[in-house]
Amino acid sequence: MDKYRVGDELITINNPSKESQKLKDLTCLKVDEEFAQISWGIKIVDIEYDKPNVTLTYINFKGEKNKVFSVCKDIKNFDQQKVLEKALLRAFQNEVINISVNKNS
Repeated sequence: MDKYRVGDELITINNPSKESQKLKDLTCLKVDEEFAQISWGIKIVDIEYDKPNVTLTYINFKGEKNKVFSVCKDIKNFDQQKVLEKALLRAFQNEVINISVNKNS
């Protein structure tokens, strides 16, 4: 995202190629002898909290926009951070499944 000031107005321009490159840089698989590490990048677009639910909208490294939903079963102790982490794990799980499906097609 780039910001430019034109007179008194601040104009924000999203640069999809910059975002795409950043996500590609974050997403990688490294193998070092008998050790392996995977890193995954997604861009959080929106988070909607509606106790006990959270809806996470994100963009993957291909530029596809997706949504995932999570529920906090312990409503009395609703914790935004924990339910967000649950939604993020679901988003990463979806991305791994999508790569597996695309690879096998």
